[in-house]
Parts: sequence; C-alpha cells; structure tokens
Amino acid sequence: MGAKKNQSIDPNSLHEALRQALKAGDFDAARQLGDEIGPAIARELAAAPSAALPALFAQRIALLQENLSLARVLRAHLASQLQINTAVCLYQPASSDASSWVFDA
Repeated sequence: MGAKKNQSIDPNSLHEALRQALKAGDFDAARQLGDEIGPAIARELAAAPSAALPALFAQRIALLQENLSLARVLRAHLASQLQINTAVCLYQPASSDASSWVFDA
C-alpha cells in the first residue's frame, strides 16, 4: 500500500493495510506501516473523549495483538522454509539449481 505519513490516516486503515502486507509477505511495507500505526493511535487517543478511551484502548490492543500473531506465524513459516532450503543446499553441488533459495510468504 505504501501509506503516506499523514495525520488524517485512520488507524483502522493502517491495521488493515498492515494485515494485507503481512499476508502478502511485503515486509518492507509492513515495517513502514508498523512505524505509522503508533503515532496514528496516539493522535486518535489524544482526540478521543475521555469516556471513550477504555474501549478505544481495548480495541487498539486487540488489533495490535492480531497483527503480532500474524507476524509471528509468518516468521515461523519463513524460518522453517529457511531450514528446509539450507538443508537442501547442503546436499547439492554448488553449481546445482537447488543452491538458490526460494521463499513463499
């Protein structure tokens, strides 16, 4: 998505874009979006009425936990792929096509 650093960006949109970036394996975009979510949430909380803060905190924490869980699953998947590709490369001659690594996110 490549979200712009803009004070009007909705944290819900950033969370959805982050989720899509993680699912697509676009870790550069996910990192940028992750950097943008904190300030967007801070702006949202600063603008919220005090009565709405507890529910808003709970909602934002739940979304952050969901994205963290997805990132952990993807990290584990990539780590297992790295182990498999490393093992394959160890048993192949250096000139073999199997010496290149392929990752599926």
